[in-house]
Amino acid sequence: MLDASYPADSREAVMKRDRQPGTAVVLFLAVLLCCGLLPSAAVARTEPVPGSLHARLVALDAAPAQPAAERLAAMRRAYAQAAPVAMQSGDCVALPDARLQDLFQSTALIAFYAREPATLLRLQCLYEALVARDLAVDDHHRSMRGSLIALQRFDEANALNSRLQTPPTALPTIGGKTLAGRPLLRLEDIGQVQRTVLAEDGLQVVAMVHPHCGFSRRALQAITSQPDYAWLRARLQLVVPISQAWPGQEMLDWNRAHPDLPMQPMVSDPSWHALDTGQSPVFHLLRDGEVVATVAGWPPEGADLRVIRAALDAQTR
Repeated sequence: MLDASYPADSREAVMKRDRQPGTAVVLFLAVLLCCGLLPSAAVARTEPVPGSLHARLVALDAAPAQPAAERLAAMRRAYAQAAPVAMQSGDCVALPDARLQDLFQSTALIAFYAREPATLLRLQCLYEALVARDLAVDDHHRSMRGSLIALQRFDEANALNSRLQTPPTALPTIGGKTLAGRPLLRLEDIGQVQRTVLAEDGLQVVAMVHPHCGFSRRALQAITSQPDYAWLRARLQLVVPISQAWPGQEMLDWNRAHPDLPMQPMVSDPSWHALDTGQSPVFHLLRDGEVVATVAGWPPEGADLRVIRAALDAQTR
């Protein structure tokens, strides 16, 4: 179900739009994340060929009643049964055109849901073979670029901009050394970000939010303006999970308006697995980096952060 704050005409336009990985579906994803869902039928514009692996994955993805994690697990099983175990450059080059297209579309769908280096490498292998044969079109370029964004491979994503029919805004340069801890990026301006890590000493509340999510926006409006949440603000950190789009301007606008409570984009890393639930907003109380309590969502009457408050009080006694 779409957030009611999202305009009805825009909701209809988004749902009717072609929802291939890496383009309009990203906004749809951000909205559905608020409900704890992931988009079904997040497919390429090309209709799946009957009997193809891509068609099987799309069918598995079109089960909205099934939890997203179960859908992805089923899709992974089908993919593993039909795709080569190993896929090096020579393997991709040797594929017939139809098989190459099918595997690229299938791998792109898996990559849309799973931010992982192994899937990205496989997608790159297939993409390079498509480019070499002059078979790559705008959808392929966008899918490849989106998968690179999801893993913060911004330089490589920027290199694809010139191949797109409508070149997007360049992604920022990432500066600084990799640090120990749960990695984040600190926004300096639209063209520059710095590596940093989540503050984990003592008691902290980490909110997983997204600037495209109406529930996140309502939660943050309440937290920053209502006295009832004064206890929370001093301990709060805002983390933005990054999928296949970069909401740089939206995060920068928020940070300029709220310098004491900045949004910090997450860098994909296994250390986030305990916190990255695929939902927003989600509030985690951490003690020295370990999750103590979690509250998900922001219903009309406000999130029930009493659980977090009670756990915080219990930890400080």
